[in-house]
Amino acid sequence: MSSWLYLFHSTVGVVQTRKALQAAGVAFQIKDIPRQLRSGCGLCVLIEGTEDAARSWIIAGHTAALYQQSGEAWQCIASFPQKD
Repeated sequence: MSSWLYLFHSTVGVVQTRKALQAAGVAFQIKDIPRQLRSGCGLCVLIEGTEDAARSWIIAGHTAALYQQSGEAWQCIASFPQKD
């Protein structure tokens, strides 16, 4: 299992992801974005699991990027455009 970090275009994405994860009973944390990463809303969601599981929580138009923890660093796995 790996650690996965989601960045969002706005806090709406954080709230929607939190609600979905809570409804599914998935453990998660909401934190300030690590200093080495940048994103619009300043908050991120962290979960543990497989890449397939992590990708299943991406919300089109709201999720800005998905990162995997690699030691102390974060590796960008995918980035997504903002919804118009």
